Amino acid sequence: MFGNAEKAQRKKKLEEFFGILIIPFALALVGTVFSDMAFTVFTGTAPQGRVGLGFGIGGLSFGLMWIFVALWGRPAYLYLEKPDEALKEKIRRRLANVYRDGLLMVLMVQALVLVPSFLTPGLLTAPRLGASAVSLLAQVAMLVVYIDAHLAKQKTLMQALYSGPELYHLRGGFTIPVYLKLTVMIAGFAILPFVLIYIAFFNRVPWDVLSSNLVLMLGISAVMLVNGLTSVYNGIQRPLDGLIAKMKCVAGGDYVKTRIYFSDEVAHLKSGFNEMVDGLKEREELQDTFGKYLSIEIARELITNKKVNLGGEDMVAAVMFCDIRNFTPLSEKMSASLLIDFLNGYFHYITPPIAEHNGVINKFMGDAVMAIYTPLLGSDDYAADAIRAAVGMREALAEFNASGKAPARVDFGIGVHAGKLVAGNIGTSARLEYTFIGDTVNIASRLESKTKDFNTDILVSGPALEKARASLGEAFKFESLGSAALKGKAALVEIYKVL
Repeated sequence: MFGNAEKAQRKKKLEEFFGILIIPFALALVGTVFSDMAFTVFTGTAPQGRVGLGFGIGGLSFGLMWIFVALWGRPAYLYLEKPDEALKEKIRRRLANVYRDGLLMVLMVQALVLVPSFLTPGLLTAPRLGASAVSLLAQVAMLVVYIDAHLAKQKTLMQALYSGPELYHLRGGFTIPVYLKLTVMIAGFAILPFVLIYIAFFNRVPWDVLSSNLVLMLGISAVMLVNGLTSVYNGIQRPLDGLIAKMKCVAGGDYVKTRIYFSDEVAHLKSGFNEMVDGLKEREELQDTFGKYLSIEIARELITNKKVNLGGEDMVAAVMFCDIRNFTPLSEKMSASLLIDFLNGYFHYITPPIAEHNGVINKFMGDAVMAIYTPLLGSDDYAADAIRAAVGMREALAEFNASGKAPARVDFGIGVHAGKLVAGNIGTSARLEYTFIGDTVNIASRLESKTKDFNTDILVSGPALEKARASLGEAFKFESLGSAALKGKAALVEIYKVL
């Protein structure tokens, strides 16, 4: 019972595929009507027996076509009994090349049926050859319309044959260009009937001889044209409408992709759209990663400038260095994974004040972080912003220690200095790093190291405090530590600690 239910479910999923296998009946009807109509208009008499391809029910050509189609669809019937990936792959290939295979079947049947006519003297007359040619053109047109009508509704089938990600990629296979499909459809069911009617009136074929075949031909032509227009709508207009809707979603930041069911021009358009969506998504992820590792402000500035060069520019800025005290002995007590978790947690606490006060994280160096405050990147009151951020980081560190997420008490040192520096892209055209260099950067780094000597956590240079004092007012208290010599600097630097 359970097996029958599974089989019924598989058959339902392949229902659209089996719909294509009914094509011999449709070809029989179209071939018979058009060949009879052509023979009548060419000779002025109704045909005796089948002519052209002989597509009567039970005729040779119908039997041959039925055999070809049954063999073509055999993998689907086998798949119903026993699901197999190899069989599924065969069904995929058959469906991808359905136009090619269908045209080959029609041509092979045409050739096989005409063999007796070539072998029998007097049977292969001009009217019969003409009727065969008309029948062949009508069948080719009908084949294109019929297949298109089924392919335009095969969403369930494609979802059954392909996994989710596969539906968003272009598949290979034989396809017919849209313009050629429309040309064949119009030629077979609009121009050809008109030409046959014209020849009938030109040859003065009696109405009683012509009427039955004419009505059938016009009826079939009307049905095929309606089906063809429906296929154009389902296969072209609806996918384009869906693509336009998805474009609006992408413009709004929702990177949705469109499913690809065929391999025609619309499929290529969809494939290009999906590649564009993947590219946009990847660029956003790269920008997001760039912002995490460096700074979204720097990234935005580089994008706004629309240039990448190896030169630099002078600017005024405040530089902050922050480093954990006695990090080496602390790190030796932790495994690699615990150490990374510890640093991530630490930076999660102490870095937000940097951004809150218009600072930009330029780089992480192990347990150290370097931040820049400059009008170019949004910090007009750069010296005061740097000091406010340093005090905020002090409070954040106290919260981190109180959280119990560190293996022991963590202390840091912060050095702040303001002045001129150089900013630019350093490296090669293939690999650049936007960074800051100069005495201002070096002095800030040396001040951070001096926090150990003065047993304090925040040291601010005299130039930085002078620049920030008016803005800070009485918000913070400072204590002068006099002038100190810094490593690598000949001149003494006046130093203040933040109380």
